[in-house]
Amino acid sequence: MKCPTCSSNLVISKIEGIDVFICHKCGGILLHYGELKKITHPTIGDVDYSSIEEIDENRHSMFACPACKTAGMLEINFVSYSDIAMKYCKECKAIWLEKNTLEKINNEIDKINLDEENWEHALSIFLSKLPF
Repeated sequence: MKCPTCSSNLVISKIEGIDVFICHKCGGILLHYGELKKITHPTIGDVDYSSIEEIDENRHSMFACPACKTAGMLEINFVSYSDIAMKYCKECKAIWLEKNTLEKINNEIDKINLDEENWEHALSIFLSKLPF
């Protein structure tokens, strides 16, 4: 697979014991659905779902999905109220993180975990537990 940012080859590497595709040139990371929660700091709720619950179909990125190669990726934010940008493929549910995005996500999770009165996070947790 090729990196959507710099066209280098993506290499399988481990993060938190999970095999993910990493670009060693630009630092990007390709994740399949469910892997974001496995490589981020622990938190209540589903960070994968929280990141894709409010997708704006009009926020197209210039990247084609490196995993399925058939779809363009959409611009999304890690949880709707953050400014942490990611790319998401609606076809295969892959997520692309630019360099340092994983660190930003972990910092946001740490902040969320400390802020018990964060109503947006509490709502995201509630919604992620609904059976739909």
